[in-house]
Amino acid sequence: MKKLSLLPVLAFLFSLGACVEGNTVKKSTGRMRIINASYISGGANIDVDYKTVYASLTEYLNYSLFREYLAGRHPVQVRNGAGSIVIDTAVNIDENGSYSLVIFDSSNAIRCRIVQENFQVPVGSTCKVRFLNLSNDAPYVDVFQEIGSAPAFDSLYRGMYTGYYTFGVKQTYFTVKDAVNGNLLYTQSPWEMQPGFFYTMFLKGNSGSLGTDSLGLFVIGNNGEY
Repeated sequence: MKKLSLLPVLAFLFSLGACVEGNTVKKSTGRMRIINASYISGGANIDVDYKTVYASLTEYLNYSLFREYLAGRHPVQVRNGAGSIVIDTAVNIDENGSYSLVIFDSSNAIRCRIVQENFQVPVGSTCKVRFLNLSNDAPYVDVFQEIGSAPAFDSLYRGMYTGYYTFGVKQTYFTVKDAVNGNLLYTQSPWEMQPGFFYTMFLKGNSGSLGTDSLGLFVIGNNGEY
């Protein structure tokens, strides 16, 4: 009678055990946050994969922390403060990607943009600034650092945005002008730039308002970690 060798069987069982016990499957993930620039939303939340993400609303001129999601395509619904779905869309999340889901008003309707972030750390005494035109009724705008002769960001209509641009750090301010006729729309109060920081600066509100939804610049600063 022939004797069967147990070596192939033992080798197979050993490799199977190594797959189950010795190696863990690494999940590919990216992350996303909410920025709420929509005055008429009354606060906002999102459903991702048909599940509500945050325990509380992200209020006007506020933003959430980043949350991790598996890489891939995800259905996303934006809910207003009353709980109604106002936007039904989807987002493709890349491995290690970072995204901001930006909610804003345009011509009195709630819109959104999904903006991919690029947190490549500024070097030396520099920071990075990006600009978004999220005003409800502003025209095409040019944005100047202080009273420079050339715009830092130019010809941006509602819903348009730029990438991150490098700036030297200092105390500074920005002004917003009508890109067509050059009329001054808004002058920002001075603020201190910090080295290594990323700044998301957006134009918000209505040109005719004097309330919370008045025209102005709002700045979110972070170091890419939160």
